[in-house]
Order: sequence, then C-alpha cells, then structure tokens
Amino acid sequence: MTGPAASAAGNPLPDNLLEVRGLKVHFSLPRKGPFAPAPKVHAVDGVSFDTARGATLGLVGESGSGKTTTALAVMRLAPVTEGNILLNGQEIGPLSGEALRRQRRHMQIIFQDPYSSLNPRLRAGEIVRAPLDQLDVGDRESRDDRVAELFRLVGLRPEQQALFPHQFSGGQRQRIGVARALATQPDLIVCDEPVSAL
Repeated sequence: MTGPAASAAGNPLPDNLLEVRGLKVHFSLPRKGPFAPAPKVHAVDGVSFDTARGATLGLVGESGSGKTTTALAVMRLAPVTEGNILLNGQEIGPLSGEALRRQRRHMQIIFQDPYSSLNPRLRAGEIVRAPLDQLDVGDRESRDDRVAELFRLVGLRPEQQALFPHQFSGGQRQRIGVARALATQPDLIVCDEPVSAL
C-alpha cells in the first residue's frame, strides 16, 4: 500500500488535482455608439467543480455554453474575471511570468481545431518537442527519444517528424496535438473535443 502523492518539496498533495471555485469569464463587446456602454458577454458565470487525482471529468453543454472558455480559463489562456483555480492545491490565477511557465509543465491542453493550433512554420517534431525545450525537460538526447516515442504512441511514424502540418490529414494533425500535450507528462490534460477531427 502506498501513501498519498507528494509534491517535489515532499509535502503531501491534496486529493483533488484541480479545484475551480466560482469561475467567471466576462468579455466586453464593441460599443454600439460613442455614448453607449460596452455590452458584456457572460461566457462563464459562476462555475465550480473538482477533479480528483487520476480521475476524468467531462463538461457537457450545448454549443456556446462556455465549455471551451472554461477550458481556456483553467489553462490561463483566457482572462478570468472572478474565481479561483487551484492545481495541486496551488492557486494559479495570480501566477505570471516564470512562475506560470513552470506551472505549464503540470498542465497541458489538446485544442479542438488541429488546423489553427499547430504552427505551420514548424515541423511536426519541433511542435511536439517545443514544450520539452521551453520547460527545459531532460537533455537533447532524451528529448529526441521522447518525441520519437510520442509519435509511435499516437500512431505516427517517427520519421514523420520532418514533415510540416500541411502534409498531414486533419486526424494526423490532431494526433500531433495529442503528442504535444503528453510530452511533459503533465498532471492535468484539458481536452477541448480532442477527437472531433479524428
């Protein structure tokens, strides 16, 4: 029998990997006139949920109900109007700069649209390797090995690393996005309809 998971500092980690409390994301729209107030869209309004360590949680709702905005807010890719987001017990809402960059190793996202989420100027191997390079994970050889392993894991051939995104089908592009999200072995993977293009 093993004890509770521990952080890098040796402290026990909370049972919940992710805790979201009272999340609100409001956007201002363009004014309809010079004296009119800017209308606001309440894309996410008071969402709360927990995700236990090792569990899967699905958000279900009609189109336009805020699922993608919630995912982007959790990843700190959309501005949070109000609320708290805790990952491994740490509030990530106020993080910025280097502290947020370090946290990215523990959280990754698979975007819904593989056509717009992959840089067309980078080769597929560079795209998958980018999180490893940016977060300084391992040495050059171990990164090369990890990228080849990830290509095999998602059903692509390691030699396809040299190809550009436009040389892949939509489903293959999504596999590249999945490989990129898995690269750092994050604690949390947020999936925004990850199989819609497969």
